[in-house]
Amino acid sequence: MPYVDYIIVGGGISGSVLSYTLMKHGASIHLFDVPDENMSSKVAVGLWNPIIMKRMKKVWMADEMMEVLHEVYPDIEAWTQKPFFEPLPLRRVFRNPGEQNTWMELSDQQSFAPFLQDSIEPTPSGIIAEYGSGLTKGTGRLRVNTMMASVREKLGETYSFTEEYFNWEVVEPHSEGVQYKDLKAHAIISCEGTHLALGKSQLRQQGFSPVKGELLTVQLNRDLGKECIHQGHFMLGEKGQKASIGATYAWEGFEDGPTPKAKDELIQHMDKVWSEDYKVINHYAGTRPATKDRRPIIGPHPLKENVWVFNGMGSRAVLMAPYLAQNLAEHLLYGVPLIKECDPARFKS
Repeated sequence: MPYVDYIIVGGGISGSVLSYTLMKHGASIHLFDVPDENMSSKVAVGLWNPIIMKRMKKVWMADEMMEVLHEVYPDIEAWTQKPFFEPLPLRRVFRNPGEQNTWMELSDQQSFAPFLQDSIEPTPSGIIAEYGSGLTKGTGRLRVNTMMASVREKLGETYSFTEEYFNWEVVEPHSEGVQYKDLKAHAIISCEGTHLALGKSQLRQQGFSPVKGELLTVQLNRDLGKECIHQGHFMLGEKGQKASIGATYAWEGFEDGPTPKAKDELIQHMDKVWSEDYKVINHYAGTRPATKDRRPIIGPHPLKENVWVFNGMGSRAVLMAPYLAQNLAEHLLYGVPLIKECDPARFKS
């Protein structure tokens, strides 16, 4: 009977990154995934940014996450021989002189200087803005669907990927860990994202507070270029004189798909910030596996032996997954302590 060190369930952003990270450390894995079911990852535009633009605060553990991110994704590119990692400054448009001053003050601080350029820049033509803008450093975009497909393809070369719904009901214990059908493993790691957060998995985990997000694709009358412009919502330049506009936040209606309310919100935003003509050509929705306390859920499942959870990164999986996967891999293989704030048992009733 075949044996691997870890069975990975779910091949979204987190499952793909964790699969690579465990193998990089010498572990054998087998990934189970149904790509069309990646409810959050498949519609993610893939931006990473260590700064919460609205409040101009740093994301939790931003420095550690940014350092590992810039190592891991280029490594996965080299492994798969597919390009998907795109450094890109993000442009924060200022609404008043006070926001200009805040930007310049923060850019001079040691903790923010690696991420903020220390200048006020003019905004691109077509953007309605009176007070200029600031550009970030070290930020960018991951072509998420390309990355996930590349990892699946690479794993498939060694028969380490199976496209099927994982049936938790047939998981059985055995002397070396767990058994799933004819495959034995030391443990199973659930990276099921929104599938777990919405209770669609046969596995259960408390602590989620899913957040629905909707985006538009618009046709412009010219190329925006390599720009991601943040004015409450983002406007991200795409090929073919298109742009992605998003994203909204809602804590209900997860099964409803794209909604007129969210579309109207994004159109009103475009009318406020864009001075030229545009046409809406696509509208889509996804659900983020966020948590009640805004911390990921990573560690041993509170009730299931030899089952682990790697989830709960919300809209920041691109930023968080490399560092958190490294921490989990080093814990499983070398005994490095897990991040206590992420313990799944904190939600155990």
